[in-house]
Amino acid sequence: MRIGVLGPVVVWRGGDAMPVGGVRERYVLAVLLLNADRVTPAERLIGALWVKPPRSARAQLHNLVSRLRGKVGDGVIVTRPTGYQLTTRAVEVDLVEFRALAERGRRAAEVGEHAVAEEAFGAAVALWRGPALADVDEEHAGVIRAALHEERLAAQEGRLAARLALGRYDEVLAEVVPLVVEHPYRERLYETRMVALVAVGRQAEALEVYREAYRKLDDDLGVTPGAALRELEQRILRGEVPALRRVVPVVVPRQLPPEMVALAGRGKSHAEIVAALRADGPGVAVLVGPGGVGKTALAVAVAHHVVERFPDGQLFATLRGSHRDRIDPHVVVGRFLRALGVDGAAVPEDPEERVALYRSTLADRAVLVVLDDVATEAQVRPLLPGGSSCATVVTSRHQLGALVGAARWTVPALAAEDSLELLSRVAGAERIAAEPEAAGGIAALCGNLPLAISVAAGRLAVHPTWRVADFRDRLAEERRRLDELSLGDLDVRAVIATSYRLLDPPARLLLRRLGLSATPEWPAWVAGALVGGDVDRPLETLADVHLVEVLGRDRVGQERYRLHGLVHDFAAERAADEEPPEERDAALGRVLSGWLGRAGVADERLGHGLQGAVGLGLPLAPDDVAGPIAAAPREWFEVELGALSACVEQAVRLGLAEVAGGLALRMVGFLALRTYDVERERILRAAVASTRAHGVDRQSVRLLLSLFGLAAQRARFEELPALAAEGLAVARKLGDAHGIVGALGNAGWAAQGVGRLAEAARWYEEAVDACDAGTPTALARWMALSLARTRHEAGFSAQAVPVVERLLADPDEVARNRAQLLVLGADVLLAVGRDGEAERWLTEAAGLLGDLGDELGSARVGHDLARVWLHRGEWDRAAERLDRVLRAHEEFGVRDEVARTLGTVGELELRRGGPAADALRRSLAIWREVGARLDVARTLARLAFADPDGAAAHRRECAGILDELGLDDRALRLPSDLHRARMPPG
Repeated sequence: MRIGVLGPVVVWRGGDAMPVGGVRERYVLAVLLLNADRVTPAERLIGALWVKPPRSARAQLHNLVSRLRGKVGDGVIVTRPTGYQLTTRAVEVDLVEFRALAERGRRAAEVGEHAVAEEAFGAAVALWRGPALADVDEEHAGVIRAALHEERLAAQEGRLAARLALGRYDEVLAEVVPLVVEHPYRERLYETRMVALVAVGRQAEALEVYREAYRKLDDDLGVTPGAALRELEQRILRGEVPALRRVVPVVVPRQLPPEMVALAGRGKSHAEIVAALRADGPGVAVLVGPGGVGKTALAVAVAHHVVERFPDGQLFATLRGSHRDRIDPHVVVGRFLRALGVDGAAVPEDPEERVALYRSTLADRAVLVVLDDVATEAQVRPLLPGGSSCATVVTSRHQLGALVGAARWTVPALAAEDSLELLSRVAGAERIAAEPEAAGGIAALCGNLPLAISVAAGRLAVHPTWRVADFRDRLAEERRRLDELSLGDLDVRAVIATSYRLLDPPARLLLRRLGLSATPEWPAWVAGALVGGDVDRPLETLADVHLVEVLGRDRVGQERYRLHGLVHDFAAERAADEEPPEERDAALGRVLSGWLGRAGVADERLGHGLQGAVGLGLPLAPDDVAGPIAAAPREWFEVELGALSACVEQAVRLGLAEVAGGLALRMVGFLALRTYDVERERILRAAVASTRAHGVDRQSVRLLLSLFGLAAQRARFEELPALAAEGLAVARKLGDAHGIVGALGNAGWAAQGVGRLAEAARWYEEAVDACDAGTPTALARWMALSLARTRHEAGFSAQAVPVVERLLADPDEVARNRAQLLVLGADVLLAVGRDGEAERWLTEAAGLLGDLGDELGSARVGHDLARVWLHRGEWDRAAERLDRVLRAHEEFGVRDEVARTLGTVGELELRRGGPAADALRRSLAIWREVGARLDVARTLARLAFADPDGAAAHRRECAGILDELGLDDRALRLPSDLHRARMPPG
């Protein structure tokens, strides 16, 4: 198998080219190839494929990748938790081969093996079949294509340089002319052509090439040729043969520190800064970011990469801007002058005269100045060269916004895969590869901060017997994490402390209090609540020194900020050491109260119909809630889900059971709508445990009811009776009338789920009798509907029809409750042959659930609509919908819905004479696993028609289950157009 992107996107299998698919398939395959052997986040692909991604974007991307797998074979594209990864172990990729050949050519050229370099570069260029991604449109592939073409041009230039060194001038001249036409602003190509012309005795033509370049650059861009091209023209005019240009100044300072071997994850910014420094004209590149993010390492790596652009030397100084004892820039000017060959006695004492001599000395030289750890613009300005052939690289924890005209790069933390690369380089690739999960945990606990990862990797390197997982576990202990991240003179705590000590008191107070927050990312109001006042200036100060990252406005219009995880740990240490306990408690209380108030406002506007938080008291809602939260509650929950979950966990740790329970109850409605079942279960179980431990019985009832609903949805029938019984016991102890009704209904649901319909009916009857005038309308209706449903499930659907019609005739403000009534009612109508009405009810329910964003509910409605079409004989239409619904339910991981859909697929195949047994057996296996006895019997009854060989055994087992449950074959709800076989006696 071979895949190509250096031309049209194509897959070759056995030498035959296969079409990849549409534009989107080709684009996704190309992106996965460019990111080969690393995870490409699904969100990145979705953002590129759709300007406004539909709600089904993730499912569509999943289908698209599935189609690609069919083209490239199994095991090439692997699904990861956050996206997809194309592995190159079992496939050849032309881009990978191209890059390997180009790298071989570069290494050979560096050591003077020009014949090897020419061959390697030539083989690399020969792999191109036309423009990269030629059959992907510009909108999708423009940026990628441009980057790949730059790589191709670099390889072509490398081949030209090798041929020049080998004396193959005619070949160089034949190849360089069309390249100049294609890249008319590439000065390196003009220089190559001029050198080749001079080498064959055509100096006049070489000078004409220079004039041609001058006119082109001046007319089109308004610039003149760079120093290298101008120098080349002068050498030709002097009659020299410029095979190699060598400039040997009298004094050439080489002050750059050694390049960091372990630089990782900075390819894009490295290339951008290199390009900026190689451009002609004065330039200042400013690299800003927090301490430990790798600004110095990046600056040094860039400086080493462009030394040929600055043949007159490189100057380097650390100005200690993050320390109290900052370096006077005029002292540095004196050092630089002496390094440039100025006699010490000739260095002026006057600061202004010293700067003037410094700039005069550099006026005709090409020198790179690197200024590390700068505090202010005033430290930089005296050290800026005046010559147009010089450039300056500055690193700082401050923004240095007053350096107007400087190019600026904010250096972020590493991507996860780059963090692992850095770990591998220092600690050993085999060791990290052997424990990838633990290594990923170390990177995450280090916040992907290069300094922290380097320290962690260094500690692993000097302790070769340590297991990576053991060190990860040590880092996971929050109170000792910063202790672990210290190695020799590399100390993460000390790096953060240098910035902290320079802050003014209000900024230090805010940073300490931010260490109390449960989550490193937060909206602006959290900062105000922590200090109990205005925080605009302290926040600005923390942002300026990169202790706080400004994230901008989120989807609901809140200003948002982030505290790096290790800075958060440091701030928490400072808060514990410097803040009185009562002040810490008060600050934390204000924040948690703010979260609870906001969550309550959002929850009550969602319209989810769940009863857990009805009547639950709330703190006074803050003034700013009336805007974004009230207007867009669903979006607010989506944005703040991580923070709210962290607050629940924090409240549990601190023993604040009422806060934990209140937050959990305010979150479950949104989590149910969005089918975030893992998160819903985690916070509910944590809150239930906390309220049990602290005796908060009133909230325990509500939380148990909510946890029961989740377990029922996940078909965990084995734990339902105990949850229902506990909830009923606590509700009766409290005399909580509403809780008693809900718990009685849960007991009925627990019995109904395993097919004990008579027992379920008794529980529901008791629940209906317990309802009174004060019972919430939605709760009373649900009990009445549940009682009717037991008759429907037993096969007496006609008895349920009047109840459903009466309930739907009553006004119901909550859209989700009405949707659920419509869905159940449609099931009843379908059972009595009223297909048209059932379809209308389901269509209305689909609209309501779609507006709510209830994806699981929408999938269920899709299943029931397919059943309507199946009954009508619209088999193709039903099959298409069932295929989509099954994928959705499998993605959600809802076992009973998967089983139910598989059963309907089997019934469809029975109707149209297809292979039904496989789907029915898969359905049966799930029903057996979850313990749903009546559904087992129903599936066996249908399997008897699909599996003639086992029909007798299936019918015997089915009859036994019905007898066990006290039901007859009407409970099987077999379609009327299937042959109804009489069940043999048990």
